[in-house]
Amino acid sequence: MFAGVSVLDDKNLICKLDAITQNSHSEILMPTISDVLNNTNLSLDDIDLIVCDVGPRFFYRY
Repeated sequence: MFAGVSVLDDKNLICKLDAITQNSHSEILMPTISDVLNNTNLSLDDIDLIVCDVGPRFFYRY
């Protein structure tokens, strides 16, 4: 399985981590998000938009 987490400031990429694993997304996604936040010294309060890509479409939350 492939999972990726990125943080952008407007259109500028700040950090990106990709994971290829035998684990499910539910097992890899939260630790990867935590790693990205730690690497950028950000918290969830600093994030304005979360986008999740599932299958052929994407879903987003403001």
